[in-house]
Amino acid sequence: MTTPESIKEQVAQIRASGAGGYEANQLTQVVESAPGYDPVTMGWGTTRWTDTWTNLFTAGKAAGLRVDGIYTPGWSAGTQTVNPDGPGSAKEVTFGQAWLNAGATFDGPLPAPTLPPGVHDQVLQGVVAYRCLKHCAAPPAKDLVPVLDPDSAVDLTDDVADGEVSWTAPTAPADARYVLVAAWMNGTGQTVALAATAKTTYLVDHFSKSGFRAVKDYWDDHAMTPQLRKAMKAGGGSMFFDSLELNRESEQVRSWTGDFLQQFHKRRGYSLVPYLAGVGVTDPVFDFTGDTGDRVREDYNQTLSDLFVDNHLRPLKSWARELGMTVRGQGYSSWGPSPIDPMDSATLLDIPEGEDLSFTSGFTEGLPKFINTRGSDVWRSMASAAAQSGHNVVSTECCAASGNAQVQRQLLLAHVNQQFSVGVNQMVWHGWADQSAGAAAKWPGFSPFGAYVADVYGPQNPTFDDDKAINTYVGRMQTVLRRGELRGDVAIYRDDRGHSVSGSTGDLYFTDQSLARAGYTYGFMNSTLMRAPSATASGGRLNPAGLGYGAFVWDTTANPETNPTMDLADAKRLLSWAKSGLPVIVVGNLPTRVRGNHPDQDTKLAAVIRQLLATRSVQQVATEAGVLGALSKAGVKPSVSYSDSPVVSLHRQTTDTDYYYLFNSGADTVTTTAKFTGSGAPYQYDAWTGAVTRMPLYSRTGSGVRATVSLASGDATVIAITRGNEDTRAAQLRDVRPTYATDSTAPNVTSPSTWTLDVTSWQAGSGGPNDTDKVVLDRRTIIPAADGTLPDWQHIDGLAKVAGTSTYTTTITTGSGWAADSGAYLDLGKINGLATVTVNGRRLPPVNQLSPNKIDLRGYLKKGTNTVDVGVSTLLGNAAYDSNTSYGLVGPVKVTGYTEQLPSAPS
Repeated sequence: MTTPESIKEQVAQIRASGAGGYEANQLTQVVESAPGYDPVTMGWGTTRWTDTWTNLFTAGKAAGLRVDGIYTPGWSAGTQTVNPDGPGSAKEVTFGQAWLNAGATFDGPLPAPTLPPGVHDQVLQGVVAYRCLKHCAAPPAKDLVPVLDPDSAVDLTDDVADGEVSWTAPTAPADARYVLVAAWMNGTGQTVALAATAKTTYLVDHFSKSGFRAVKDYWDDHAMTPQLRKAMKAGGGSMFFDSLELNRESEQVRSWTGDFLQQFHKRRGYSLVPYLAGVGVTDPVFDFTGDTGDRVREDYNQTLSDLFVDNHLRPLKSWARELGMTVRGQGYSSWGPSPIDPMDSATLLDIPEGEDLSFTSGFTEGLPKFINTRGSDVWRSMASAAAQSGHNVVSTECCAASGNAQVQRQLLLAHVNQQFSVGVNQMVWHGWADQSAGAAAKWPGFSPFGAYVADVYGPQNPTFDDDKAINTYVGRMQTVLRRGELRGDVAIYRDDRGHSVSGSTGDLYFTDQSLARAGYTYGFMNSTLMRAPSATASGGRLNPAGLGYGAFVWDTTANPETNPTMDLADAKRLLSWAKSGLPVIVVGNLPTRVRGNHPDQDTKLAAVIRQLLATRSVQQVATEAGVLGALSKAGVKPSVSYSDSPVVSLHRQTTDTDYYYLFNSGADTVTTTAKFTGSGAPYQYDAWTGAVTRMPLYSRTGSGVRATVSLASGDATVIAITRGNEDTRAAQLRDVRPTYATDSTAPNVTSPSTWTLDVTSWQAGSGGPNDTDKVVLDRRTIIPAADGTLPDWQHIDGLAKVAGTSTYTTTITTGSGWAADSGAYLDLGKINGLATVTVNGRRLPPVNQLSPNKIDLRGYLKKGTNTVDVGVSTLLGNAAYDSNTSYGLVGPVKVTGYTEQLPSAPS
């Protein structure tokens, strides 16, 4: 539906919003279908699609914006040129089974499973007979997995002739049960419904070169033109892929590829055939006694993860380089368990990306519930993997949540701040829907996910003009959080498939929060990172030229999100680090087996562990709670420290500055005195206004400075310790900082006693789905309660289902003692919307929407009566989607005069 004109118009709007770029992604038939969309003439790879894609990249470049593009229609990767039975399409391993009693004979065609719809061919991978020891009914009862004896395996693959086999079960014991298992490879038959193409788009094989080749060949044969290639190359953006949805709905797929058995043997060092029955990401059709099944599945999952990196990510990255682009991707599953290790993906991706719906428990009411996300360690693991591998940007698909136009911007900002605190430094808003003619069927314009998933950003929102302040805030934070190198105090071992056991929301890998509450920053290392060239230890530091960890923690605490087993080679490397003097802390009892199905190495691992525990730099504690004390005993201090605070820190370092990002994850305002490591003076960055202010009150320590910081719930700040950098040369320095006066010297300022409220209602117009009427409603007079609280719109007659922009107007009076240097603070209390403040016709700098309780009016107030306008723009949900979100200025609103006083410096 796009035209060159509509693209140019919307690109200009994106630029005006303060964004730095956009992602081109075709979503025409999700919850809402675009009525004007024709897959035959507009679908992926058609002439019109190519023209549109060319215009998107060209217009973005002309506007000075970066343009990324998804590289297949919908997700996960698929194309119209593969079919379920042919090469390049997604494959799985499935099982046929025949049950026998002792002494019975199977003689005939191999047992085969039912094929998925549209799939006709299956290729035999192996035939193995086993003795069953538990849950041996035929067929097994639901949710009961037959347990097999791995030592009883009889490989019959070479005995198969013309699709048939003959085998007689042993006669003893007389009551024994046996099962003959035939493992087959067949197409999954999975389609990519979001592709919305004229021909069916089938999911490609993400573990073979033929799968990626099918995608690229489609581009070369159908989509790519010289003009598009030139436009993409000039744009300098990223090829993008969304989360890896390789499972069926409510059904785990046991992924496979044509040469999987050969690749497995090459990479893991043994044949998988005797163990075929036990494969699976988490839920096998059959299991083995003891820990054999777990071992085999560890190797199965790691092999798939390796194949995805080698056969999909590496070719994708090479192709992107040919186009002058990078790769941004989500290397995990949002829909069920995944074999792919997102930390491995993050080591290769130029820009690894996560998302809220997969990494957190989603948006819940109340800031504290949301900002204390369960998925913080998923972000930390991705950010530390990227940093150790030399990648500087970690992205998030932010902030998809249930309820379009229903997530208050304060909640959004608190979550953004939380993600910054765990290593994210690129926000990709979800999302901007095309508003070209023909895209929408109903007001307020096209929204691919309808009312169900937030959010649609754009000028159809009453907050659009005010959202620019948020984008500016985010841009400033991102600028600082990409400087220099990410630093970490502690590395924690975590090596497991997927980002979570469920493949949906993530949970903490290190559950005790005492480290974070003391100021420690930590990242994670898996086998790939432990073996990386950057993983060296010297001078008591791990990865000294990069993250610079001061200690390594091997945590064996029972946690479904982590697997404490370790490869023998990695254990030996850890021992070498410990012997070099790196502090190592072992939590709980170390595992008695190696990672993977190599039981012959268990004894060697035990010997390494004995040496490790006997090494001087190694401590063993019973629980995660003991790590904090062990670090202190080892002399490992955090780069920023405070006492049991909900403040979460992040540290980046350049040649001239130590940057500390601080985020309040607690429910209440926190004031804490922190010790910062670094050389020079402390400067505080205000990302709302762009001001960089040298903190006037601090004291020096042996390794840096001590200063006091105060943060509202969900709020964040940056403190830079420096002798001087690009920001501080023009930084403000004041001998004193204004504080609330508590004596009679404070100027008298009256708080508002009456307000007028002017609302402009945004509602459906008569000119079509994209037409919004902005109707000015009658002025209302609002009398606040005794404490200064105002009613929200849901409690003002006629406004319950109104959304739009508004102005609250009041007057405040300064007393006779008011002087030119007098000051006052405006406290807006609670705001349900985005607020701006104008005093006597002069707009104040942007308001910190999370902490609007100390807005400095100095220089804006005059003696006598002053007019104060508080603009509040709301979300659109109540009017567009019949939601019941609270809107408006709620307060309590207060004004407090101050005199300049010098607070005490931290001792």
